[in-house]
Amino acid sequence: MNSENEVSWTEGLKEPLKCATRGGRWVRIEEHRGGGWILLSDEGAGDVDWWHLPEENGTLTPLDPLDDARLPELRRTVTEALRRSDKIELLAWRVGSRAIFRFDGDGGPRMAKVYRKDRDVLRRWELLANTDSDEWSVPRVLDWKPKRKRLEIEFCAGTSLNARWLGGSADPEDGARVARLLAWLQETPMPADFPAHPISEEIRVLSERVPVFYRTLENPSPRATPLFERVRAELEALPEVEPVLCHRDFHDKQVLIDGDRGTLIDLDLAAAGHPALDVGNILAHLRLRQLKGADLNWAVVARPIAERAKLDRGIEDSLRAWTASTLMRLALIYARRYRKPGLIDALLDSTEAALDGTGEWEGIL
Repeated sequence: MNSENEVSWTEGLKEPLKCATRGGRWVRIEEHRGGGWILLSDEGAGDVDWWHLPEENGTLTPLDPLDDARLPELRRTVTEALRRSDKIELLAWRVGSRAIFRFDGDGGPRMAKVYRKDRDVLRRWELLANTDSDEWSVPRVLDWKPKRKRLEIEFCAGTSLNARWLGGSADPEDGARVARLLAWLQETPMPADFPAHPISEEIRVLSERVPVFYRTLENPSPRATPLFERVRAELEALPEVEPVLCHRDFHDKQVLIDGDRGTLIDLDLAAAGHPALDVGNILAHLRLRQLKGADLNWAVVARPIAERAKLDRGIEDSLRAWTASTLMRLALIYARRYRKPGLIDALLDSTEAALDGTGEWEGIL
């Protein structure tokens, strides 16, 4: 991941993190619910190789998914797959929270997700299943076991927009396609009691990340707090609008393209929210991809997304705030993730530019 002469991103961390991470290849760090930190290595099995670092002695200990006491269903899921002689792959595991599997057996490939809590999982996943679209769909739910909090869904073919963009295959038409996807999503009717993501919740999530930013970095940018306060003020000043269906984690890894068809995946957080929420999210991630080195004319892709959203939803007065909110969140998150030098400052710069509608955001927001 790092060239021989490149300083590791972990050198910018506070102790004991800095000392403990020397000599390793780490891609992500989180605070552990039980104390200390958990670290994700890129030398093991993809997104499942987690290690624990307690505060007191600084000794790294590997964590085993099958020993996750907060996810007892994980072990049972593995056992059942082995009994069926399925080929099983653990794709992702977030310690104490959720896990994602792929199974290959007599019924063909399928996916399974195991959760610690049921936050209206089935309703979120099924809301879009019966809506009509000539271009877009969501994975079909095959089984839901509420007591075990396990969801099985069909495996969907396709290449993610993220893979296309990182591979240099971005097409200006991608922006128009994403705009149509957002329109389909936002035109979907919702029941009155569907889970909601109000502005107050967006602010709460940001506010919880700010102190972690300062606890993680040895020399954190002093701009983080005043920029967060400005983003909060802009969000709080937005007028009330009719909520629409939002994916809430809408970015290029969540969209699969297979010829003329596309699939929207990972609907765990779907909720009623502000019509600029998902739009700002994808625009910010487009900018992030370019900042991380993708050969991507991000503005050409971003412009039709913003233009259609403003035309359809009249969100020109709120899109700056929601795009800035995502950029701010990304800057705070990347304090704990692998990054190239200067990425956090570049994201903070882009946050400020988004709020002002200047710089790279002029003509888009």
